[in-house]
Amino acid sequence: MKQVFLYSILMLLFSAGGLQGCSDTPDTLPDPGDPDRKEELTSIFPIHGICRQNLQWVNNSKTVEIANNIVKSDIPVVRINGVKEDGSIDQVIHSINIFADRGVKVLLIQPMWMEMFPLGYQKVPGPNFKLYRMADIDLVRFRSYMNELLKQIALRTSKDALIGLELFNEANWGDFNGDLQPNAAGKGEVFRLDTPLDLPSFQPIYAGIGKYGKCLAITKELMDTHFADRNVKLVTTGMVSGGERNNYSWSINRGISVIATNMFMTLLQGKHPDQSDKKNYLRFADGIGLHAYPPLVDDMEHDLRTYYFNPINAVLEQPLPYWMTEWGFARPQFENNGGEARRLQYFHSFIEAIETIGNTDMTALYEFDATNNHNIWENGALLESGTIFQYINN
Repeated sequence: MKQVFLYSILMLLFSAGGLQGCSDTPDTLPDPGDPDRKEELTSIFPIHGICRQNLQWVNNSKTVEIANNIVKSDIPVVRINGVKEDGSIDQVIHSINIFADRGVKVLLIQPMWMEMFPLGYQKVPGPNFKLYRMADIDLVRFRSYMNELLKQIALRTSKDALIGLELFNEANWGDFNGDLQPNAAGKGEVFRLDTPLDLPSFQPIYAGIGKYGKCLAITKELMDTHFADRNVKLVTTGMVSGGERNNYSWSINRGISVIATNMFMTLLQGKHPDQSDKKNYLRFADGIGLHAYPPLVDDMEHDLRTYYFNPINAVLEQPLPYWMTEWGFARPQFENNGGEARRLQYFHSFIEAIETIGNTDMTALYEFDATNNHNIWENGALLESGTIFQYINN
């Protein structure tokens, strides 16, 4: 496969020694391919970038510093928040322009926001912080807010600044969607393809997915109006995925309910046999948002196919490209286990798998410098794992 040839070259450049002492990773690297093929193949690969959330908590000068550091790190695209607590449309536009002025493209993730909900709306308790319930969205206020956001972006940013708009974050997971509440025992529930639609605990979740479909349709209509001369893709909420691997035990034990990705996509397409609304809202999207934090396995391609892509592909009426808007490997896994050099090897393994599998338009590594557990930039310097972008984007 062409992608494997390119990956082999890059891995060989990084290290001729493989992963010495790593029990769950191959000891040797693949044989190199033809190094002249890299330029020939670049155009068929996804664009690989970084997440840098919560810029609303820093001032413009700090955002400039972050943007400059991202440029130094050979990173061509950044995923940033739309408006959320402590932010504003003005703040988001300033951030977009700071990156655009430096040649960094932006994927904007717009989370659920108070102006999409009824006046005086009160959020509900969540596992870690208070949450909006997707089912409570006021579609009139949603349209009004999104219209203003997109209009202002169109008026005040360059035509090629934005590559995508991701609508909501992890809406299939109880840590970001208040529709998904724990059960009476405080455990998370899992809602799969065989979950009855009339299950009482699923009722608000089912209603919320219906509301989300309408939000996608509204957003696409507004993007067609304001971004008619731009190539900006509408991406579905980045879904939490991979839980099937351990029967969702991590979420269940932490009181975080989850909708399986294939159930979320089935309902969004109006494909469930018991649905009353049979409209396919997924047709308004240009890409499927997905999040992946796989374990340290030696066959990354198999793991990603089995637990991330295949469950969704099996229920799609028509294929859509994926946008892997979060992925990564947490630093604590490597503290006494090979450090940043070993983490870099897993970054390479993930990217190779994504490019081999295909049908992914972009990836965004979580995170640049805002989280101690996942950052690749620290104390004014790029960590060794962050050098991944020198290989995949040059």
